[in-house]
Amino acid sequence: MHNLLLFIHLGLRGEHCNRKRMPSYRLWGSTEDGEVEFESLTTETLEDALQMLRDSFFKDESICQGVDLLSEPGAADELIELCRLSAKDGVSVVAVEVCTGRVVGVSFNKIQTLAVPGVKGFFETFAENCKCDSSRALTDFMVDVDSRLNLFEHYNVDTLLEVMFLGTAISHRRRRIGELIVAASIELGKQLKAGKDVKTPVEIHGVESIANKDAVPKLCSLICSSLYSYKICKNLGFDTLVTVSFADYEFKGKKYIERIRDNKQKSASLVAKRL
Repeated sequence: MHNLLLFIHLGLRGEHCNRKRMPSYRLWGSTEDGEVEFESLTTETLEDALQMLRDSFFKDESICQGVDLLSEPGAADELIELCRLSAKDGVSVVAVEVCTGRVVGVSFNKIQTLAVPGVKGFFETFAENCKCDSSRALTDFMVDVDSRLNLFEHYNVDTLLEVMFLGTAISHRRRRIGELIVAASIELGKQLKAGKDVKTPVEIHGVESIANKDAVPKLCSLICSSLYSYKICKNLGFDTLVTVSFADYEFKGKKYIERIRDNKQKSASLVAKRL
């Protein structure tokens, strides 16, 4: 696994902090100092991961700013529901601070399968059901970028793992947490491709089950909406397939680029990597 220190091999699991681990705990690795572990999202870590998105991702992510997400009551809640639905696939990953048990990073991942002609995809259907303009606009942006290139045809695959929302707590940025979460997601996908049962059920609205249970991804993809996520993906060997300018997208009379606070963030890229 790319630059991950696997405790499973070293016999080190941060026992000095006496962190309680649930039976569903599935470890993928840690930072080199052992302070942060990367593991599959579980029922126990779900709410903490969602709160982390509220506290950091929705405030700082480029598209969230471009559609002025936090100015519209209820919009963030709709994207939280999108994360819950994606978590049903059992392939999301969290970064957990060992000594506190706090989630400090997350990748909500979604299994995507080859579309049936005439049947709308997962994100299209979700966007149509959004009641808030900004959450619908953000989802529509994802659908638009994905539509620029048919990944299934391009790579001749029928199933992929999409890194949908990737976020790191403000307190843990610039520590390669995001890169290691993506690396763990890739490893999870590789294990699935190798025939191993590594999907983790997460309880959503009182039901614990796995959606797309038999779907096996052959590709990992994501839309990089910042220079930081793009650098992560280049470091991990992703192909750059499509790039779009934030100046070409508008929301309520303003171009995305006019609302994005970091003026270095000017575009988003669709990237992919075979598992």
